[in-house]
Amino acid sequence: MKQSSRWRSRLTGSMLGQLQLATYAAVLLGFTGATTTGLWLSERNQKRLGEAELLAAANALTRSWSSEDLGDVATMQAMLKHHSSRRTHLWLEQSSGMLITPPQGDTPIPVELLPAAMAANPQRRSGQVDVITVNGREYLTLLTRHVTDGPWLWSSTEITSVGTAQSEYLAWMIVIWGGSLGASLLLVSVLVKRITRPLQELSARSAELTADALNHAGLPVPKGPAELTQLTLTYNALTQRLAQSWSQQRQFVSAVSHELQTPLTLVSGSIRRVIRKAPNLEPPLAQRLRDAEDETRGMQQLLNDLLDLSRSDSGRLQVKQEPVALRPLLDTVVRVQAQTLDRTIQLELPTHNNDASEPSERALGDEARLHQVLLNLIQNAHKYSPPELPIQLRLLKHHHAVILEVEDLGIGIPHEDQAQIFDRFHRGSNTAGQTGSGIGLSVVQLLVNAMGGSISVTSEPGMGSCFRIQLQEAP
Repeated sequence: MKQSSRWRSRLTGSMLGQLQLATYAAVLLGFTGATTTGLWLSERNQKRLGEAELLAAANALTRSWSSEDLGDVATMQAMLKHHSSRRTHLWLEQSSGMLITPPQGDTPIPVELLPAAMAANPQRRSGQVDVITVNGREYLTLLTRHVTDGPWLWSSTEITSVGTAQSEYLAWMIVIWGGSLGASLLLVSVLVKRITRPLQELSARSAELTADALNHAGLPVPKGPAELTQLTLTYNALTQRLAQSWSQQRQFVSAVSHELQTPLTLVSGSIRRVIRKAPNLEPPLAQRLRDAEDETRGMQQLLNDLLDLSRSDSGRLQVKQEPVALRPLLDTVVRVQAQTLDRTIQLELPTHNNDASEPSERALGDEARLHQVLLNLIQNAHKYSPPELPIQLRLLKHHHAVILEVEDLGIGIPHEDQAQIFDRFHRGSNTAGQTGSGIGLSVVQLLVNAMGGSISVTSEPGMGSCFRIQLQEAP
């Protein structure tokens, strides 16, 4: 059943399979129709030739006798013998039912032929032609009448050889038909695959198409059907327009991010100075200023993320790979973020045996970029977690790798979203009530990969998420 379903899907589930199936059906129908028609026409022509032969013998006989001859049995027998042959037999049926047959010669009429021929035409319809079988041999019989009140003239010719010839013809036709059909189907398969090859290449290229490969996504124009040529030209023109649009988009994002950084820095600095130099502000006004400072900081982070994406797309992203002392970095991150976010951040570090000679944990990476990654993950955990629950930041060692984990007890990530959580502009289906651009985690993955590491996530909806960063241990 599975095999049948697989073949059915292969034949009907693709354009190649459908074209092959339609062509196979057309070829099969054409060969079958031509063979059947040929056999039918051959058999009909043989019967017509036999009927013409019987009519000729009957007409020759009727032209040679006179009305006086009808009363002379011996004369009629002689004439019947004269006009009969090895294949053709003639006999008369009187109105009384008496039969007049030619004298027995070298080719006597089979005894069973006469009653079988007359039984096939009981109403004695003049001109009726029948095919009968006597002792395993086939005969063609014809009934004619000389005059209105005269005797019935029967004629018969053996067509067994015609049937044998038909059988041989059919056998050869089956052989020729089978060979031609096999060759035609093989040729059809080759031609259909050749015709649809540009479509398969177009499909494969489209599936592998990425923003970075748009400039090299063009296909060679095939020499074939005009429709495929036009489709390829349209596809190439489309990729060129997409490449141009993508380039303009990256230039726009980079230019806007650069232009907005300076005024945002001025605004953020001004707000901090106002809060610091005016401690006696009314509480509502002070809270508004702090809210404005938070929004400005978030906007600056968004601009930094956009700049990193733009630099990565244009190949200008610079990330170092040098030894980074992780304990001091993590202490700084926890201290600053706990104060900024007003939330408990718990740091878990490996325990040592108070051996001063034991080196501190170090990883290969970029200290500034790793700081940026951790801030992004902690802020993301803060956004989607209840304020009274802590955020866990862990440092682990595993063989020659250093592992950093950021775990929260928040809303978690739906299972159907976890495979795309690091894609640009993708947001979980359960984050509708929260602000966000959907690029933070994509930048995190970009920076971690640039440092030679990897990042993964495990999450259960409603129970929280854990982001795990793995970096190479520094020598």
